[in-house]
Amino acid sequence: MKARKTVLAAALALAGPAQAESVVEMYGTAFPYFDSAETKNATTGAAVPPAGERPTQLPSTAYTGQNDLKRTRITVGTSNWGFRGYEDLAPGLRAVWQLESGFQLDQNVGPGIGARDSKVGLQSPVWGEIFMGQWDTPYKYISLPVNPLRAGYVFDRTAITGNPGFGVGNTTTQFTRIGAKPDASFDRRQGNSVQYWTPTWGGLNFRVQHSVNEGTGAVAAGGPIVKPVVNAFSAVWNWGQLSLRYAYEEHKDYFGMSQIGGSAAGTATNQHSKDTGSKIVWLYRIGNTRFTGLYERLKYSNDDSGAGQVREYKRDAWYFVLEQFFSGNKFSIFGSYGQAKDGDCSRVGPFACVTNGLGAKYYTLGWIYRFSKRTEFVMSYYKMDNKLSGQYSPGPMVNAATIAPGADTQAFGLGLWHTF
Repeated sequence: MKARKTVLAAALALAGPAQAESVVEMYGTAFPYFDSAETKNATTGAAVPPAGERPTQLPSTAYTGQNDLKRTRITVGTSNWGFRGYEDLAPGLRAVWQLESGFQLDQNVGPGIGARDSKVGLQSPVWGEIFMGQWDTPYKYISLPVNPLRAGYVFDRTAITGNPGFGVGNTTTQFTRIGAKPDASFDRRQGNSVQYWTPTWGGLNFRVQHSVNEGTGAVAAGGPIVKPVVNAFSAVWNWGQLSLRYAYEEHKDYFGMSQIGGSAAGTATNQHSKDTGSKIVWLYRIGNTRFTGLYERLKYSNDDSGAGQVREYKRDAWYFVLEQFFSGNKFSIFGSYGQAKDGDCSRVGPFACVTNGLGAKYYTLGWIYRFSKRTEFVMSYYKMDNKLSGQYSPGPMVNAATIAPGADTQAFGLGLWHTF
Protein backbone atom coordinates (compact mmCIF):
# COMPACT_ATOMS: atom_id res chain seq x y z
CA MET A 1 0.00 0.00 0.00
CA LYS A 2 2.82 2.41 0.84
CA ALA A 3 4.26 1.97 -2.65
CA ARG A 4 1.00 3.30 -4.13
CA LYS A 5 0.90 6.45 -2.04
CA THR A 6 1.77 9.86 -3.35
CA VAL A 7 2.79 11.72 -0.23
CA LEU A 8 2.44 15.44 -0.70
CA ALA A 9 3.01 16.45 2.93
CA ALA A 10 4.32 14.56 5.93
CA ALA A 11 5.51 15.04 9.51
CA LEU A 12 4.26 18.58 10.12
CA ALA A 13 5.72 19.93 13.37
CA LEU A 14 3.42 20.87 16.24
CA ALA A 15 4.30 23.08 19.17
CA GLY A 16 6.84 21.45 21.46
CA PRO A 17 8.89 18.34 20.78
CA ALA A 18 6.00 16.21 19.49
CA GLN A 19 5.24 15.90 15.80
CA ALA A 20 2.00 14.98 14.01
CA GLU A 21 2.11 13.03 10.77
CA SER A 22 0.02 14.47 7.96
CA VAL A 23 -0.41 12.37 4.82
CA VAL A 24 -2.11 13.10 1.51
CA GLU A 25 -2.68 10.28 -1.00
CA MET A 26 -3.83 10.44 -4.60
CA TYR A 27 -5.80 7.42 -5.85
CA GLY A 28 -8.21 6.42 -8.56
CA THR A 29 -10.02 3.80 -10.58
CA ALA A 30 -10.32 3.68 -14.37
CA PHE A 31 -12.84 1.27 -15.87
CA PRO A 32 -13.80 1.89 -19.50
CA TYR A 33 -16.23 -0.75 -20.78
CA PHE A 34 -17.01 -1.19 -24.49
CA ASP A 35 -20.20 -3.03 -25.39
CA SER A 36 -22.91 -3.54 -27.98
CA ALA A 37 -26.39 -3.16 -26.52
CA GLU A 38 -30.01 -3.09 -27.65
CA THR A 39 -33.54 -3.59 -26.36
CA LYS A 40 -36.18 -5.88 -27.85
CA ASN A 41 -39.74 -7.02 -27.21
CA ALA A 42 -41.18 -3.79 -25.78
CA THR A 43 -44.88 -4.31 -25.20
CA THR A 44 -46.86 -2.93 -28.15
CA GLY A 45 -50.35 -1.45 -28.09
CA ALA A 46 -51.90 -4.71 -29.25
CA ALA A 47 -50.45 -6.54 -26.25
CA VAL A 48 -51.33 -3.98 -23.57
CA PRO A 49 -53.33 -5.73 -20.84
CA PRO A 50 -56.91 -4.47 -20.48
CA ALA A 51 -58.03 -2.41 -17.51
CA GLY A 52 -58.39 -4.68 -14.50
CA GLU A 53 -55.46 -6.83 -15.62
CA ARG A 54 -52.98 -4.04 -16.30
CA PRO A 55 -50.85 -2.89 -13.33
CA THR A 56 -52.65 -0.12 -11.50
CA GLN A 57 -49.49 2.01 -11.45
CA LEU A 58 -49.10 2.09 -15.25
CA PRO A 59 -51.47 3.96 -17.60
CA SER A 60 -52.08 2.49 -21.04
CA THR A 61 -50.06 5.39 -22.54
CA ALA A 62 -46.89 4.06 -20.87
CA TYR A 63 -46.79 1.15 -23.35
CA THR A 64 -44.98 2.89 -26.20
CA GLY A 65 -43.60 -0.28 -27.76
CA GLN A 66 -40.34 1.62 -28.31
CA ASN A 67 -37.11 -0.38 -28.53
CA ASP A 68 -33.57 0.99 -28.60
CA LEU A 69 -31.61 0.17 -31.73
CA LYS A 70 -28.42 -1.84 -31.40
CA ARG A 71 -25.50 0.47 -30.71
CA THR A 72 -21.92 0.33 -29.50
CA ARG A 73 -21.03 2.49 -26.55
CA ILE A 74 -18.39 3.11 -23.90
CA THR A 75 -19.38 3.44 -20.26
CA VAL A 76 -17.07 4.14 -17.32
CA GLY A 77 -18.95 2.76 -14.30
CA THR A 78 -17.53 4.12 -11.06
CA SER A 79 -14.28 5.39 -12.55
CA ASN A 80 -12.98 7.98 -10.09
CA TRP A 81 -10.05 10.17 -9.15
CA GLY A 82 -9.51 11.49 -5.67
CA PHE A 83 -7.37 12.63 -2.78
CA ARG A 84 -7.55 11.44 0.81
CA GLY A 85 -5.46 11.72 3.91
CA TYR A 86 -5.19 12.20 7.63
CA GLU A 87 -3.47 14.21 10.33
CA ASP A 88 -2.50 12.79 13.71
CA LEU A 89 -4.00 15.11 16.30
CA ALA A 90 -3.14 13.19 19.46
CA PRO A 91 -2.28 9.61 20.43
CA GLY A 92 -5.18 7.52 19.11
CA LEU A 93 -6.93 10.44 17.35
CA ARG A 94 -6.81 11.48 13.69
CA ALA A 95 -8.51 13.99 11.45
CA VAL A 96 -9.48 12.16 8.24
CA TRP A 97 -10.70 13.52 4.92
CA GLN A 98 -11.41 12.58 1.31
CA LEU A 99 -12.30 14.45 -1.90
CA GLU A 100 -13.41 12.19 -4.77
CA SER A 101 -14.60 13.06 -8.27
CA GLY A 102 -15.80 11.22 -11.35
CA PHE A 103 -13.14 10.22 -13.89
CA GLN A 104 -14.97 10.63 -17.23
CA LEU A 105 -12.75 8.61 -19.56
CA ASP A 106 -15.41 8.54 -22.27
CA GLN A 107 -15.69 12.37 -22.33
CA ASN A 108 -19.40 12.33 -21.59
CA VAL A 109 -20.56 15.12 -19.28
CA GLY A 110 -20.08 13.94 -15.73
CA PRO A 111 -20.30 15.19 -12.13
CA GLY A 112 -17.96 17.92 -10.95
CA ILE A 113 -15.18 17.98 -8.39
CA GLY A 114 -16.10 16.33 -5.10
CA ALA A 115 -19.32 14.85 -6.52
CA ARG A 116 -18.47 11.35 -5.26
CA ASP A 117 -17.57 10.11 -1.74
CA SER A 118 -16.16 13.12 0.11
CA LYS A 119 -15.86 13.80 3.83
CA VAL A 120 -14.06 15.37 6.82
CA GLY A 121 -14.12 13.68 10.21
CA LEU A 122 -12.40 12.25 13.27
CA GLN A 123 -11.13 8.68 13.68
CA SER A 124 -10.01 6.63 16.68
CA PRO A 125 -9.18 2.93 17.06
CA VAL A 126 -11.06 3.04 20.39
CA TRP A 127 -14.42 4.57 19.48
CA GLY A 128 -14.46 4.46 15.65
CA GLU A 129 -15.04 7.24 13.12
CA ILE A 130 -17.51 10.07 12.72
CA PHE A 131 -17.65 12.40 9.72
CA MET A 132 -19.76 14.81 7.71
CA GLY A 133 -20.03 14.98 3.94
CA GLN A 134 -21.39 13.00 1.00
CA TRP A 135 -20.97 9.22 1.14
CA ASP A 136 -22.44 5.87 0.14
CA THR A 137 -25.19 5.01 2.60
CA PRO A 138 -24.66 1.96 4.85
CA TYR A 139 -27.45 0.31 2.86
CA LYS A 140 -25.47 0.64 -0.36
CA TYR A 141 -22.10 -0.09 1.25
CA ILE A 142 -22.87 -3.66 2.36
CA SER A 143 -23.63 -4.72 -1.25
CA LEU A 144 -20.48 -3.37 -2.92
CA PRO A 145 -18.42 -6.62 -2.64
CA VAL A 146 -21.20 -8.81 -4.07
CA ASN A 147 -19.97 -8.35 -7.63
CA PRO A 148 -16.81 -9.99 -9.03
CA LEU A 149 -15.21 -6.68 -9.98
CA ARG A 150 -14.30 -4.22 -7.26
CA ALA A 151 -15.97 -1.22 -8.91
CA GLY A 152 -19.54 -0.54 -9.95
CA TYR A 153 -20.32 -1.07 -13.62
CA VAL A 154 -23.22 -0.99 -16.02
CA PHE A 155 -24.26 -4.64 -15.57
CA ASP A 156 -23.80 -5.10 -11.82
CA ARG A 157 -26.35 -5.90 -9.07
CA THR A 158 -27.98 -2.44 -9.30
CA ALA A 159 -29.83 -3.48 -12.45
CA ILE A 160 -32.27 -5.58 -10.41
CA THR A 161 -31.85 -4.42 -6.79
CA GLY A 162 -31.86 -1.04 -5.06
CA ASN A 163 -34.63 0.21 -7.37
CA PRO A 164 -38.28 -0.82 -7.94
CA GLY A 165 -38.22 -0.75 -11.73
CA PHE A 166 -40.61 1.81 -13.31
CA GLY A 167 -37.60 3.45 -14.99
CA VAL A 168 -35.98 4.42 -11.68
CA GLY A 169 -32.22 4.75 -12.21
CA ASN A 170 -29.78 2.18 -10.90
CA THR A 171 -28.03 4.56 -8.52
CA THR A 172 -28.18 8.21 -7.50
CA THR A 173 -26.19 10.96 -5.81
CA GLN A 174 -28.46 13.45 -3.97
CA PHE A 175 -28.49 15.74 -0.95
CA THR A 176 -32.31 15.93 -0.64
CA ARG A 177 -35.44 14.98 -2.60
CA ILE A 178 -35.50 16.31 -6.17
CA GLY A 179 -39.07 15.51 -7.26
CA ALA A 180 -37.95 12.97 -9.89
CA LYS A 181 -37.43 9.23 -10.39
CA PRO A 182 -34.18 9.05 -8.33
CA ASP A 183 -36.19 9.85 -5.20
CA ALA A 184 -37.33 6.20 -5.30
CA SER A 185 -33.78 4.79 -5.49
CA PHE A 186 -32.21 2.84 -2.61
CA ASP A 187 -28.71 2.69 -4.08
CA ARG A 188 -27.62 6.11 -2.89
CA ARG A 189 -24.64 8.33 -2.33
CA GLN A 190 -26.25 10.75 0.09
CA GLY A 191 -25.12 14.34 0.65
CA ASN A 192 -25.65 16.53 3.70
CA SER A 193 -24.95 13.45 5.82
CA VAL A 194 -23.40 12.50 9.13
CA GLN A 195 -22.08 8.95 9.47
CA TYR A 196 -20.67 7.02 12.42
CA TRP A 197 -18.69 3.79 12.02
CA THR A 198 -17.89 1.63 15.03
CA PRO A 199 -14.63 -0.25 15.51
CA THR A 200 -14.75 -3.99 14.81
CA TRP A 201 -15.45 -6.22 17.81
CA GLY A 202 -14.99 -9.95 17.22
CA GLY A 203 -15.62 -9.49 13.50
CA LEU A 204 -18.74 -7.34 14.07
CA ASN A 205 -19.10 -3.68 13.13
CA PHE A 206 -21.91 -1.17 12.57
CA ARG A 207 -22.55 1.97 10.53
CA VAL A 208 -25.30 4.56 11.00
CA GLN A 209 -26.11 7.53 8.78
CA HIS A 210 -28.42 10.54 8.98
CA SER A 211 -29.03 12.94 6.09
CA VAL A 212 -30.37 16.24 7.43
CA ASN A 213 -33.67 17.84 6.40
CA GLU A 214 -32.10 20.72 4.50
CA GLY A 215 -34.83 20.34 1.86
CA THR A 216 -37.59 21.35 4.30
CA GLY A 217 -40.41 23.28 2.63
CA ALA A 218 -43.62 22.94 0.65
CA VAL A 219 -43.55 20.62 -2.38
CA ALA A 220 -46.61 22.29 -3.90
CA ALA A 221 -47.75 25.89 -3.44
CA GLY A 222 -49.92 26.09 -0.37
CA GLY A 223 -49.22 22.46 0.44
CA PRO A 224 -47.98 20.93 3.67
CA ILE A 225 -44.43 21.46 4.92
CA VAL A 226 -42.32 18.35 4.31
CA LYS A 227 -38.98 17.50 5.90
CA PRO A 228 -37.04 15.08 3.66
CA VAL A 229 -34.68 12.86 5.69
CA VAL A 230 -32.72 9.67 4.95
CA ASN A 231 -31.63 7.40 7.82
CA ALA A 232 -29.69 4.17 7.36
CA PHE A 233 -28.08 1.43 9.45
CA SER A 234 -25.90 -1.59 8.69
CA ALA A 235 -24.37 -4.48 10.63
CA VAL A 236 -21.52 -6.61 9.24
CA TRP A 237 -20.11 -9.81 10.76
CA ASN A 238 -16.98 -11.33 9.24
CA TRP A 239 -15.73 -14.78 10.18
CA GLY A 240 -12.92 -16.16 8.05
CA GLN A 241 -14.15 -16.37 4.45
CA LEU A 242 -17.76 -15.74 5.46
CA SER A 243 -19.39 -12.31 5.71
CA LEU A 244 -23.04 -11.83 6.76
CA ARG A 245 -24.56 -8.38 6.44
CA TYR A 246 -27.84 -6.60 7.13
CA ALA A 247 -28.99 -3.06 6.35
CA TYR A 248 -32.10 -0.94 6.75
CA GLU A 249 -32.82 2.45 5.18
CA GLU A 250 -35.70 4.85 5.66
CA HIS A 251 -36.72 7.83 3.49
CA LYS A 252 -39.13 10.29 5.07
CA ASP A 253 -40.99 12.72 2.79
CA TYR A 254 -39.14 11.61 -0.35
CA PHE A 255 -42.42 10.46 -1.97
CA GLY A 256 -40.96 7.53 -3.88
CA MET A 257 -44.49 6.21 -4.33
CA SER A 258 -45.37 9.37 -6.28
CA GLN A 259 -42.58 8.53 -8.76
CA ILE A 260 -43.79 4.97 -9.40
CA GLY A 261 -47.51 5.42 -9.88
CA GLY A 262 -48.82 7.23 -6.82
CA SER A 263 -50.50 10.64 -6.76
CA ALA A 264 -48.67 13.96 -6.69
CA ALA A 265 -46.56 14.66 -3.61
CA GLY A 266 -47.11 17.33 -0.99
CA THR A 267 -50.78 18.03 -1.61
CA ALA A 268 -53.78 18.22 0.70
CA THR A 269 -54.54 14.53 0.10
CA ASN A 270 -50.91 13.32 0.01
CA GLN A 271 -49.07 15.15 2.76
CA HIS A 272 -46.21 12.88 3.84
CA SER A 273 -44.46 9.65 2.90
CA LYS A 274 -42.26 6.89 4.29
CA ASP A 275 -40.22 4.52 2.09
CA THR A 276 -38.08 1.70 3.49
CA GLY A 277 -35.55 -0.85 2.32
CA SER A 278 -34.35 -3.99 4.11
CA LYS A 279 -31.54 -6.15 2.79
CA ILE A 280 -29.54 -9.26 3.72
CA VAL A 281 -26.17 -9.86 2.02
CA TRP A 282 -23.87 -12.88 2.14
CA LEU A 283 -20.29 -13.31 0.89
CA TYR A 284 -18.56 -16.68 1.08
CA ARG A 285 -15.49 -18.27 -0.47
CA ILE A 286 -14.47 -21.89 -0.12
CA GLY A 287 -11.34 -22.95 -1.96
CA ASN A 288 -11.52 -21.57 -5.49
CA THR A 289 -15.27 -20.91 -5.43
CA ARG A 290 -16.93 -17.67 -4.33
CA PHE A 291 -20.68 -17.41 -3.77
CA THR A 292 -22.31 -14.06 -3.00
CA GLY A 293 -25.78 -12.63 -3.06
CA LEU A 294 -28.51 -10.58 -1.47
CA TYR A 295 -32.23 -10.57 -0.72
CA GLU A 296 -34.10 -7.26 -0.55
CA ARG A 297 -37.52 -5.81 0.20
CA LEU A 298 -38.46 -2.27 -0.84
CA LYS A 299 -41.64 -0.64 0.43
CA TYR A 300 -43.14 2.70 -0.63
CA SER A 301 -45.96 4.38 1.31
CA ASN A 302 -47.72 7.71 0.82
CA ASP A 303 -49.94 9.27 3.45
CA ASP A 304 -52.65 9.54 0.80
CA SER A 305 -56.37 10.03 1.38
CA GLY A 306 -57.51 10.48 -2.23
CA ALA A 307 -60.07 7.81 -3.13
CA GLY A 308 -58.68 5.22 -5.53
CA GLN A 309 -55.07 6.41 -5.34
CA VAL A 310 -52.24 3.85 -5.07
CA ARG A 311 -51.03 4.38 -1.53
CA GLU A 312 -48.53 1.56 -1.02
CA TYR A 313 -46.28 -0.71 -3.08
CA LYS A 314 -43.77 -3.31 -1.96
CA ARG A 315 -41.66 -5.78 -3.86
CA ASP A 316 -39.00 -8.40 -3.10
CA ALA A 317 -35.90 -9.11 -5.19
CA TRP A 318 -32.87 -11.37 -4.98
CA TYR A 319 -29.55 -11.64 -6.77
CA PHE A 320 -26.62 -14.05 -6.52
CA VAL A 321 -23.21 -14.54 -8.14
CA LEU A 322 -21.11 -17.69 -8.53
CA GLU A 323 -17.44 -17.21 -9.41
CA GLN A 324 -14.86 -19.94 -10.02
CA PHE A 325 -11.13 -19.11 -9.84
CA PHE A 326 -8.34 -20.86 -11.74
CA SER A 327 -4.52 -20.82 -11.86
CA GLY A 328 -4.04 -19.27 -8.45
CA ASN A 329 -6.70 -16.58 -9.02
CA LYS A 330 -5.09 -15.53 -12.30
CA PHE A 331 -8.44 -15.77 -14.05
CA SER A 332 -12.04 -16.63 -13.21
CA ILE A 333 -15.43 -17.19 -14.77
CA PHE A 334 -18.63 -15.91 -13.19
CA GLY A 335 -22.34 -16.03 -13.66
CA SER A 336 -25.14 -14.20 -11.89
CA TYR A 337 -28.90 -14.45 -11.75
CA GLY A 338 -31.43 -12.10 -10.23
CA GLN A 339 -35.16 -11.80 -10.04
CA ALA A 340 -37.52 -8.97 -9.07
CA LYS A 341 -41.04 -10.01 -8.11
CA ASP A 342 -44.22 -8.28 -9.33
CA GLY A 343 -44.88 -7.05 -5.80
CA ASP A 344 -48.08 -6.03 -4.06
CA CYS A 345 -49.94 -2.73 -3.83
CA SER A 346 -52.94 -1.18 -2.10
CA ARG A 347 -55.26 1.72 -2.91
CA VAL A 348 -57.27 4.17 -0.86
CA GLY A 349 -60.80 2.82 -0.43
CA PRO A 350 -62.39 -0.45 -1.53
CA PHE A 351 -60.52 -0.78 -4.81
CA ALA A 352 -58.46 -3.68 -6.14
CA CYS A 353 -54.78 -3.02 -6.85
CA VAL A 354 -53.03 -4.97 -9.62
CA THR A 355 -49.28 -5.61 -10.04
CA ASN A 356 -49.33 -8.24 -12.80
CA GLY A 357 -46.20 -8.36 -14.97
CA LEU A 358 -44.07 -5.75 -13.15
CA GLY A 359 -41.17 -8.13 -12.43
CA ALA A 360 -38.05 -9.14 -14.31
CA LYS A 361 -35.26 -11.73 -14.54
CA TYR A 362 -31.60 -10.84 -14.97
CA TYR A 363 -28.66 -12.92 -16.22
CA THR A 364 -24.93 -12.27 -16.64
CA LEU A 365 -22.00 -14.44 -17.71
CA GLY A 366 -18.39 -13.27 -17.74
CA TRP A 367 -14.66 -13.97 -17.71
CA ILE A 368 -11.95 -12.03 -15.83
CA TYR A 369 -8.18 -12.15 -16.43
CA ARG A 370 -5.97 -10.55 -13.79
CA PHE A 371 -2.74 -9.07 -15.11
CA SER A 372 -1.89 -7.89 -11.58
CA LYS A 373 -3.54 -6.85 -8.32
CA ARG A 374 -4.39 -3.51 -9.93
CA THR A 375 -5.22 -4.37 -13.54
CA GLU A 376 -7.95 -6.73 -14.78
CA PHE A 377 -9.57 -7.52 -18.13
CA VAL A 378 -13.24 -8.51 -18.24
CA MET A 379 -15.51 -9.86 -20.97
CA SER A 380 -19.21 -10.43 -20.37
CA TYR A 381 -22.71 -11.02 -21.69
CA TYR A 382 -25.79 -9.74 -19.87
CA LYS A 383 -29.54 -9.73 -20.37
CA MET A 384 -32.52 -8.17 -18.60
CA ASP A 385 -35.72 -10.08 -19.32
CA ASN A 386 -38.67 -7.89 -18.31
CA LYS A 387 -42.19 -9.20 -17.95
CA LEU A 388 -44.99 -7.61 -19.99
CA SER A 389 -45.05 -4.45 -17.83
CA GLY A 390 -41.56 -4.56 -16.26
CA GLN A 391 -39.20 -1.58 -16.61
CA TYR A 392 -35.88 -2.75 -15.15
CA SER A 393 -32.69 -1.85 -16.99
CA PRO A 394 -28.97 -2.69 -16.57
CA GLY A 395 -27.90 0.68 -17.91
CA PRO A 396 -28.83 3.84 -19.80
CA MET A 397 -29.74 3.68 -23.45
CA VAL A 398 -30.28 6.69 -25.70
CA ASN A 399 -33.70 6.81 -27.37
CA ALA A 400 -35.76 7.37 -24.24
CA ALA A 401 -35.08 8.50 -20.68
CA THR A 402 -37.18 5.61 -19.33
CA ILE A 403 -37.10 2.09 -20.74
CA ALA A 404 -40.45 1.05 -22.26
CA PRO A 405 -42.55 -1.56 -20.43
CA GLY A 406 -41.60 -5.07 -21.46
CA ALA A 407 -38.37 -4.04 -23.24
CA ASP A 408 -35.56 -6.59 -22.76
CA THR A 409 -31.95 -5.38 -22.72
CA GLN A 410 -29.27 -7.59 -24.23
CA ALA A 411 -25.56 -6.73 -24.50
CA PHE A 412 -22.06 -8.11 -24.90
CA GLY A 413 -18.82 -6.28 -24.17
CA LEU A 414 -15.33 -6.06 -22.70
CA GLY A 415 -13.44 -3.68 -20.48
CA LEU A 416 -10.22 -2.94 -18.64
CA TRP A 417 -10.18 -2.19 -14.91
CA HIS A 418 -7.19 -0.41 -13.34
CA THR A 419 -6.54 1.26 -9.99
CA PHE A 420 -3.77 3.68 -9.12
